[in-house]
Amino acid sequence: MKNVKLMLGDAGEKLSSIAENTIDLTITSPPYDNLRTYNGNNSQWRPSVWQSVIAELFRVTKEGGTVVWNVQDATVNGSKTGTSFRQAIYAQDIGFNLHDTMIWNKGGFTAVGSLQTRYAPVFEFMFVFTKGKIRTFNPIKDRKNKHGGKRLSGSVRQPDGTFKPMAAQGSVQAEYGQRFSIWDVTPCKERSIKHPARMSE
Repeated sequence: MKNVKLMLGDAGEKLSSIAENTIDLTITSPPYDNLRTYNGNNSQWRPSVWQSVIAELFRVTKEGGTVVWNVQDATVNGSKTGTSFRQAIYAQDIGFNLHDTMIWNKGGFTAVGSLQTRYAPVFEFMFVFTKGKIRTFNPIKDRKNKHGGKRLSGSVRQPDGTFKPMAAQGSVQAEYGQRFSIWDVTPCKERSIKHPARMSE
């Protein structure tokens, strides 16, 4: 990689030092409401703070650039907070496109909570925001096609409810296809990593 600079510090402070329209891609997993304690404090991630961070990300992102925002909601008094959706809508309100909504399926859960009244939370959202039309898309193609090697056939439903043959009719299907929007990734299990919110490996 070229022109790499490592910056360590609070995003709310560091982002302001970055020139506008200079970042191609940001991948971030900000705090999930007050589910974790950072430096002895779990109340600093209030709306005014995450709104400021999202606004700064919009400012520094290049036209055609992308922000991947991995987030989940806390459950308070029996109700999901909906903070993740508020963040996605706020990002749209200030100019980002909500290009995609992806699901990180962790395959298990560690959250504290009663399973007597709800299903186990095993996923998190990955909102993909773009500034204008996305400029670069290099899809991961590791999904095994069950019809790989066979010729494609089928039809596509039209807005009026009718069907027409798919554009790729007759072409040979590849052995591997593009991933879908649900990603199955096991979270990091390494307990020696001293961080309140370890990410996947």
